[in-house]
Amino acid sequence: MQEFNSEQLLIDKEVPIPYKHIYLPNEKHKLEIWCFKQDIVIYEKLFDKIIGYRDAKISANGNELINVVLEKDNAQNSHHVGLPYVIIETKYKQPNTHEILTYSQKVQMIKTIFPYCRFVFLIFGSVSARTYRHGLYFDRIVNIINIDDEVEVNNFIQLVKELLNEVKEDIRKFK
Repeated sequence: MQEFNSEQLLIDKEVPIPYKHIYLPNEKHKLEIWCFKQDIVIYEKLFDKIIGYRDAKISANGNELINVVLEKDNAQNSHHVGLPYVIIETKYKQPNTHEILTYSQKVQMIKTIFPYCRFVFLIFGSVSARTYRHGLYFDRIVNIINIDDEVEVNNFIQLVKELLNEVKEDIRKFK
Protein backbone atom coordinates (compact mmCIF):
# COMPACT_ATOMS: atom_id res chain seq x y z
CA MET A 1 0.00 0.00 0.00
CA GLN A 2 1.33 3.40 -0.91
CA GLU A 3 1.81 6.30 1.48
CA PHE A 4 -1.40 7.75 2.90
CA ASN A 5 -2.30 10.75 0.75
CA SER A 6 -5.26 12.81 1.90
CA GLU A 7 -5.42 14.53 -1.50
CA GLN A 8 -6.56 11.23 -3.04
CA LEU A 9 -9.41 10.84 -0.58
CA LEU A 10 -13.01 11.19 -1.63
CA ILE A 11 -16.11 11.52 0.51
CA ASP A 12 -19.46 10.33 -0.76
CA LYS A 13 -22.65 8.55 0.21
CA GLU A 14 -23.87 5.10 -0.83
CA VAL A 15 -20.36 3.94 -1.78
CA PRO A 16 -19.96 0.22 -2.60
CA ILE A 17 -17.33 -1.25 -0.29
CA PRO A 18 -15.97 -4.79 -0.73
CA TYR A 19 -16.83 -7.07 2.17
CA LYS A 20 -16.07 -10.51 0.79
CA HIS A 21 -13.92 -11.97 -1.94
CA ILE A 22 -13.42 -15.46 -3.26
CA TYR A 23 -11.13 -17.08 -5.78
CA LEU A 24 -13.13 -19.52 -7.85
CA PRO A 25 -11.47 -22.97 -7.77
CA ASN A 26 -12.33 -23.93 -11.38
CA GLU A 27 -11.28 -20.56 -12.76
CA LYS A 28 -7.92 -19.88 -11.18
CA HIS A 29 -7.58 -16.38 -12.64
CA LYS A 30 -10.99 -15.16 -11.50
CA LEU A 31 -11.72 -13.22 -8.34
CA GLU A 32 -15.24 -12.36 -7.21
CA ILE A 33 -15.64 -9.31 -4.98
CA TRP A 34 -18.96 -8.60 -3.26
CA CYS A 35 -19.86 -5.11 -2.10
CA PHE A 36 -22.11 -3.42 0.47
CA LYS A 37 -23.28 0.14 -0.04
CA GLN A 38 -22.25 2.25 2.95
CA ASP A 39 -23.95 5.47 4.04
CA ILE A 40 -21.01 7.90 4.16
CA VAL A 41 -17.46 6.92 3.29
CA ILE A 42 -14.10 8.63 3.21
CA TYR A 43 -12.20 6.51 0.71
CA GLU A 44 -9.82 6.13 -2.19
CA LYS A 45 -11.10 4.93 -5.53
CA LEU A 46 -10.48 1.18 -5.87
CA PHE A 47 -12.45 0.58 -9.10
CA ASP A 48 -13.84 3.42 -11.18
CA LYS A 49 -17.62 3.59 -11.56
CA ILE A 50 -17.30 3.20 -15.32
CA ILE A 51 -15.91 -0.32 -14.84
CA GLY A 52 -18.69 -2.75 -15.52
CA TYR A 53 -19.73 -5.89 -13.72
CA ARG A 54 -17.13 -8.16 -15.37
CA ASP A 55 -14.69 -5.65 -16.83
CA ALA A 56 -12.20 -5.20 -14.00
CA LYS A 57 -8.78 -6.73 -14.56
CA ILE A 58 -5.61 -6.87 -12.53
CA SER A 59 -2.57 -6.93 -14.78
CA ALA A 60 1.19 -6.55 -14.69
CA ASN A 61 3.47 -5.75 -17.62
CA GLY A 62 0.49 -5.90 -19.97
CA ASN A 63 -0.47 -9.45 -18.92
CA GLU A 64 -3.83 -10.06 -17.33
CA LEU A 65 -3.29 -11.77 -13.99
CA ILE A 66 -6.80 -11.81 -12.56
CA ASN A 67 -10.25 -11.18 -13.97
CA VAL A 68 -12.27 -9.43 -11.26
CA VAL A 69 -16.03 -9.91 -11.02
CA LEU A 70 -17.57 -7.05 -9.06
CA GLU A 71 -20.76 -8.29 -7.44
CA LYS A 72 -22.67 -5.04 -7.10
CA ASP A 73 -26.22 -4.11 -7.95
CA ASN A 74 -27.20 -1.53 -10.58
CA ALA A 75 -27.61 1.19 -7.95
CA GLN A 76 -23.96 0.74 -7.01
CA ASN A 77 -22.83 1.44 -10.59
CA SER A 78 -23.27 5.17 -10.00
CA HIS A 79 -20.34 5.24 -7.56
CA HIS A 80 -16.71 4.17 -7.54
CA VAL A 81 -15.94 1.02 -5.55
CA GLY A 82 -14.10 2.34 -2.53
CA LEU A 83 -10.99 1.52 -0.56
CA PRO A 84 -12.39 2.72 2.78
CA TYR A 85 -10.67 4.73 5.50
CA VAL A 86 -13.65 5.90 7.58
CA ILE A 87 -17.21 4.63 7.20
CA ILE A 88 -20.14 6.37 8.88
CA GLU A 89 -23.34 4.36 9.23
CA THR A 90 -26.24 6.71 9.98
CA LYS A 91 -29.67 6.22 11.51
CA TYR A 92 -32.23 8.95 12.11
CA LYS A 93 -33.56 7.33 15.28
CA GLN A 94 -32.66 4.51 17.62
CA PRO A 95 -32.31 1.33 15.51
CA ASN A 96 -33.89 -1.93 16.62
CA THR A 97 -31.80 -4.87 17.83
CA HIS A 98 -31.88 -6.68 14.48
CA GLU A 99 -30.56 -3.59 12.65
CA ILE A 100 -27.77 -3.10 15.17
CA LEU A 101 -26.68 -6.74 14.90
CA THR A 102 -26.82 -6.60 11.09
CA TYR A 103 -24.75 -3.41 10.90
CA SER A 104 -22.24 -4.76 13.38
CA GLN A 105 -21.85 -7.95 11.31
CA LYS A 106 -21.25 -5.84 8.17
CA VAL A 107 -18.52 -3.97 10.04
CA GLN A 108 -16.88 -7.24 11.03
CA MET A 109 -16.90 -8.53 7.43
CA ILE A 110 -15.46 -5.31 5.99
CA LYS A 111 -12.77 -5.17 8.69
CA THR A 112 -11.55 -8.65 7.71
CA ILE A 113 -10.52 -7.13 4.36
CA PHE A 114 -9.69 -3.59 5.54
CA PRO A 115 -8.45 -3.95 9.15
CA TYR A 116 -7.31 -0.31 9.38
CA CYS A 117 -10.78 1.04 8.46
CA ARG A 118 -12.66 2.92 11.17
CA PHE A 119 -16.42 2.67 11.60
CA VAL A 120 -18.71 5.18 13.26
CA PHE A 121 -22.34 4.44 14.05
CA LEU A 122 -23.99 7.88 14.03
CA ILE A 123 -27.49 8.06 15.48
CA PHE A 124 -29.55 11.23 15.37
CA GLY A 125 -31.34 11.14 18.71
CA SER A 126 -30.95 9.18 21.92
CA VAL A 127 -28.99 5.93 22.06
CA SER A 128 -30.15 2.95 24.11
CA ALA A 129 -27.81 0.65 26.02
CA ARG A 130 -28.49 -2.23 23.60
CA THR A 131 -26.73 -0.24 20.86
CA TYR A 132 -23.48 -0.48 22.82
CA ARG A 133 -24.08 -4.15 23.71
CA HIS A 134 -24.79 -5.26 20.14
CA GLY A 135 -22.65 -2.79 18.18
CA LEU A 136 -19.44 -4.55 19.17
CA TYR A 137 -17.50 -4.02 15.97
CA PHE A 138 -18.05 -0.29 15.61
CA ASP A 139 -15.05 1.81 16.61
CA ARG A 140 -17.33 4.58 17.87
CA ILE A 141 -21.03 4.91 18.54
CA VAL A 142 -22.00 8.57 18.50
CA ASN A 143 -25.26 10.42 18.78
CA ILE A 144 -26.23 13.91 17.81
CA ILE A 145 -29.35 15.15 19.53
CA ASN A 146 -29.64 18.48 17.74
CA ILE A 147 -28.27 18.73 14.19
CA ASP A 148 -28.40 22.53 14.49
CA ASP A 149 -26.08 22.51 17.52
CA GLU A 150 -22.69 23.66 16.19
CA VAL A 151 -20.83 22.20 19.17
CA GLU A 152 -22.23 18.70 18.56
CA VAL A 153 -21.53 18.89 14.83
CA ASN A 154 -18.01 20.26 15.32
CA ASN A 155 -17.25 17.56 17.91
CA PHE A 156 -18.30 14.96 15.36
CA ILE A 157 -16.12 16.52 12.64
CA GLN A 158 -13.17 16.49 15.05
CA LEU A 159 -13.81 12.80 15.80
CA VAL A 160 -13.73 11.96 12.09
CA LYS A 161 -10.43 13.83 11.70
CA GLU A 162 -8.98 11.89 14.65
CA LEU A 163 -10.12 8.59 13.12
CA LEU A 164 -8.46 9.51 9.82
CA ASN A 165 -5.22 10.14 11.71
CA GLU A 166 -5.55 6.72 13.39
CA VAL A 167 -5.98 5.14 9.96
CA LYS A 168 -2.87 6.94 8.72
CA GLU A 169 -0.84 5.54 11.61
CA ASP A 170 -2.19 2.01 11.09
CA ILE A 171 -1.34 2.11 7.39
CA ARG A 172 2.24 3.05 8.27
CA LYS A 173 2.42 -0.01 10.55
CA PHE A 174 1.29 -2.33 7.71
CA LYS A 175 4.23 -1.29 5.51
